[in-house]
Amino acid sequence: MIRMRKIPYLVSLLSCTALASICQGADLNPINSRFSSPIEGLFNIPGMSEIQLLSSGQQKAGVKAEVVSNAVTMNDGAEIVRFDGETWRLTPTWSMGFDDGWQVSAELPLIRHSSGFLDNAIDKWHEIFNFREGSRDDFPRNELVYGYQNDNSVDYLITSSENGVGDLRLQLSKSFADELPFVLHFYLKAPTGDEDKLMGSGSWDLGTSLSYIKPQLFDIESLSLAAEVGQHYLGETDQVRNQKQHLTTLHAGLFWEAFSGFTLKSQLESHSKLAESSVEPAESEALQLTLGASITAMESQQWDIAFSEDVKTDSTADVTFFVEWSYRY
Repeated sequence: MIRMRKIPYLVSLLSCTALASICQGADLNPINSRFSSPIEGLFNIPGMSEIQLLSSGQQKAGVKAEVVSNAVTMNDGAEIVRFDGETWRLTPTWSMGFDDGWQVSAELPLIRHSSGFLDNAIDKWHEIFNFREGSRDDFPRNELVYGYQNDNSVDYLITSSENGVGDLRLQLSKSFADELPFVLHFYLKAPTGDEDKLMGSGSWDLGTSLSYIKPQLFDIESLSLAAEVGQHYLGETDQVRNQKQHLTTLHAGLFWEAFSGFTLKSQLESHSKLAESSVEPAESEALQLTLGASITAMESQQWDIAFSEDVKTDSTADVTFFVEWSYRY
């Protein structure tokens, strides 16, 4: 069930639009979040894609850092899943714009799975914001167990720290801004990560998505609405039983430029279930809420700061903290 106690936080964020003054040049790109449970991370399932593409010849380089806390345990008698640990990702990114609204992008994450040290801090985080703990209360603090059991056989994915390179992701985007407020995206994920260490899926994935942007929502100059729908083909991996190879994503976002160079962002992101199973998160459709802000400095540099929270109990990573820096040239 969706955590209804979280709705007031989203409503409060959006109600602030009543205070908006006249602002121009709002940043309409969403927070570049991801779905981040151990099995979702295999496929690098995307959140919302860029909507404001680079102009011809313009380039952008950056790096994003994510700290993911997983805390899920489910047991229906026949299947048991236990994801308890932290995943750290440091991802260099690069993009370049071309003529006629085309853009190419690439990213290659560096990943570490570990027992971590943030459990007590996240307990306080949930207490402050009145977020539910889900399975977190059932676990010892600061341990690493990413495992699965089926038919009396135990398949522990990993129980000790692992480091490595993740899967390379390439994306090609096309803007139709002159005619229609849509951006079309195509992506390819290459199996450059070690599947046994949960750095990647060990297979090629590809997909496409369509983004829509509505600036000046309700005639409020500083408020924008974005939406995206995607279809993805996921190659088979040995780490997910009864895996589905076709995945649907559906995302929506609201962006408010509180003042020049500072934009508040809220995003609701979802995907269809990953496998035929009786335990979450494999069986469940995922739903996460991302709240954050973008800060533009000296017109060429930008900082994105955000967090993502699982709003459908145990359907995805418990909480993800996100920071990205980018530079346009």
